[in-house]
Amino acid sequence: MTTGGDNAERSVTLIIPSVYHRARFVDRVLYYLSHSGLRCPIIVTDHSPHQHTSVISDLVKRQRGLDVTLLVHPTDMHFLKRLSDCAAVAKTPFVHLHADDDFVVRPTLGLLIAEMQRRPELAAAMGLNVHVTFETGELTMLPKTALQQARPFERLVGQLQMYSSVLYALRRREEFIESLSFAVERCPDVQFWQYLESCIAVLSGPIAVLEDLHYVREVHSDKWSVSLTRERSPDHFPYLILTPEFSPRLAAFREALVAACEARRVPIDRAALDSGLVLLLHRGFAAMGLPDTQVATPNLGGNPLARLSKRFSDNDDPITIELNRMFHAASR
Repeated sequence: MTTGGDNAERSVTLIIPSVYHRARFVDRVLYYLSHSGLRCPIIVTDHSPHQHTSVISDLVKRQRGLDVTLLVHPTDMHFLKRLSDCAAVAKTPFVHLHADDDFVVRPTLGLLIAEMQRRPELAAAMGLNVHVTFETGELTMLPKTALQQARPFERLVGQLQMYSSVLYALRRREEFIESLSFAVERCPDVQFWQYLESCIAVLSGPIAVLEDLHYVREVHSDKWSVSLTRERSPDHFPYLILTPEFSPRLAAFREALVAACEARRVPIDRAALDSGLVLLLHRGFAAMGLPDTQVATPNLGGNPLARLSKRFSDNDDPITIELNRMFHAASR
């Protein structure tokens, strides 16, 4: 028998990008999603070289109980274009990007779907995000800020001042495609497309944040962000600021924000925009390990991770059940 929750989940397509040398992550996340009983259709995008496309394909073929579609994309296709292509293929009103080494919490996904259905003005909804170290069980909160202002420019300035990515939030399919397409055309470089994509989203509508565990991201040595820092990538903070490309890329990002506002006939306060840009860069540098410069942080109403942790002692709590499934999947 199909439940109301199952029907709601069928309104969301999970998009999971991967490549052959990350097959172990794909295997474990599909194992987890299957054992959690997830009903969402799933699109896996593989950009492996031709000689390695069978690796992910074989994993997908072995799945039971999941509705999985595999798309094979060219190895040099831009990440955002691959995601847009997946969203265009999806037949659901909502999409949710899901990294191959992360875990979405199924009970919270249901709450996010209900919130998006209840509030058609929302561009995105998300819950609490955490980093986890599976070897120790340590959880670290990744702050997320709700942007509920009625005026689009106020939401944009709020996003610049207190940036929190919505890339892995629950999104409306059309908005997701539009935001990604605009970002890749204006700022294809990896540092600023991440910022631009989330900024375009807040121009489209408010962002809701629920105080429920939503998305669990493992800390490990193969994680993309860890690799960038280890390799001193000149395309990403902090080493981007030492390259000649930094100033023109920042200028292109600012011009894209102005163009996005003008296209939506959103009045622009350029002084507020520039102040917000300075704060965005400040937080971006700090996020990559630079000293804390005491930028104001949002009032989260105490410590949400501490409140969440109290639920973990209840073995029947849906959040505890899902975390146990994740730890089991990671230990296989």
